[in-house]
Amino acid sequence: MQQVILSIKRTADTIDGQIINYLQKEPFDLGSLPEIVMLTLKQYWSPFAISAEGVDGEQLRQRAIWSIKQLEAQAALIREVFLESQVKTSVVENSTLPSDTAENVLSTNDEQTRDEDDYGLIEIEIPEETKQIYKLFGAE
Repeated sequence: MQQVILSIKRTADTIDGQIINYLQKEPFDLGSLPEIVMLTLKQYWSPFAISAEGVDGEQLRQRAIWSIKQLEAQAALIREVFLESQVKTSVVENSTLPSDTAENVLSTNDEQTRDEDDYGLIEIEIPEETKQIYKLFGAE
């Protein structure tokens, strides 16, 4: 069986180097660096690759659905971990809430979210998938 070899070298102080160093630490128990790289490539490119090899129909459709779901999950993870706190902060900074309330909203976790009768905010039920993402990042 013919093997395809991929070798990547990047300077450590670049974003590429930082990503490689991070992934070498096997975050989230995803496996070794080669396994993580291949998973990422599959998620991003596999529908195109199998289509180029002549695969079509239901098999291609299923691969496309899988890829989209994987990429959507990654986007949700990034959004939840890195953007959610900024959204809460900007909402409080732009509101007319009393200062003691603004402080409470900033320190509130999702389980303590006020109901819709308090200051016009609504309670949001966190999906189980998002809770699992929080656990991965230790952000419960």
